[in-house]
Amino acid sequence: MTTETRPLVLTIDDEPEITGLIEMALEVSGYAVVTANSVFEGMKVLADTEPNLILLDIMMPGVDGWQFCETLRTNTTTANIPVVFVTALDTSAFRAEAERAGAAGFISKPFSSRSIEAEVARVLAGR
Repeated sequence: MTTETRPLVLTIDDEPEITGLIEMALEVSGYAVVTANSVFEGMKVLADTEPNLILLDIMMPGVDGWQFCETLRTNTTTANIPVVFVTALDTSAFRAEAERAGAAGFISKPFSSRSIEAEVARVLAGR
């Protein structure tokens, strides 16, 4: 399977260990993955690529995941890219806020490779 035919997932998290783990898990499952360690890096990636899905941390320095998700939803180029929040803040209030923000899914940290793969497959199958 070539990169051009594999679904592209953009992972944005300020912890390089997290983006690395997600990248390894998804590449083994046949996805192409590009990573960014800040919202600003993520915006640069979005200027050059069209990911099929964005995995987005909520708590990051500077612009957080909530703010970035709002920005994505107001831009016609990125408004329809599904966003899955990946965060340690797993409460019903945060899940409700993620839904209000337009998130397609929610993954709790710590996570397993299997949970990442399953959520990405679920969201992409619904497109």
